[in-house]
Amino acid sequence: MISVVIPLYNKEKSIKSTIESVLAQTYKDFELIVVDDGSTDGSADVVKCFDDKRIRLISKKNGGVSSARNEGIKNAQSEYVSFLDADDIWDENYLENVNQLIHDFPNAGIWGVNCGFETADGRHIKLNDLPMDFRGYLSNPWHRGQVYCTSGSSSSKTALNAIGGFDERLVYGEDIDVWFRLILEYGGAFYNKCLAYYRQDAENRLMKQNIALDKLYIFYFEKYKNYRNENVDFRHFIDQECMWWLFPYYAENPSDENVLRILKQIDLNEYKWSFRFRFKFPKLYKILKGLN
Repeated sequence: MISVVIPLYNKEKSIKSTIESVLAQTYKDFELIVVDDGSTDGSADVVKCFDDKRIRLISKKNGGVSSARNEGIKNAQSEYVSFLDADDIWDENYLENVNQLIHDFPNAGIWGVNCGFETADGRHIKLNDLPMDFRGYLSNPWHRGQVYCTSGSSSSKTALNAIGGFDERLVYGEDIDVWFRLILEYGGAFYNKCLAYYRQDAENRLMKQNIALDKLYIFYFEKYKNYRNENVDFRHFIDQECMWWLFPYYAENPSDENVLRILKQIDLNEYKWSFRFRFKFPKLYKILKGLN
């Protein structure tokens, strides 16, 4: 059996089709745990309209998506957990492929498939540098970029509990943070086939909002210290990710003590001149890149 966990917060317009995509799975041995994180619209009522014993609705005070996912993990009856956001959908063969990935690559801490985008004009596949239909362990995922996405990722309760689950301090990047730690501790397996879809027009998307620095995963950069010291490839990957995220905050306030705290942990001399240039001459860099 696989436990499917959906965190729910004010997704009244989209949660119905998300649940329908789970119920349409060819793999039937699953439970669906929907964690209502204090929604103020009719989201929970939509869930209650489904008459299926595999669906459980758990209600809690609003605490953020990380706390909702952690609540789902805690209540999962299966050792294996698949995550799905409340405005995304799955191909009908999604869970069947996940179950086979778990069987074929049991030593992984995370199993993932490619995710696409669903827009008004159809579905589009997210591109990455893996061979089409690649299926196996990722020998060095830090050379591959961000291949895992939330609605295309599964893990085990054992691994998730061992790394401490989702960091409830985070609002954005909380999923990335978990994938990093699962891969570093256990390794990951991946099937480069598009079986999950992210809806770009869904309501209440975080990316439409301005995020405070202390709600981003890079704010807690110290948590990766040992991993960065032990794994050069990961250090180069996470450092460049951090610099990409950090630059807008630095450009706005170069003397911000938290921005400087994070930057001090990165040796800019290890990276190409464009990174050094942007932090040495932030205003000029923004002009040259047309960022103003």
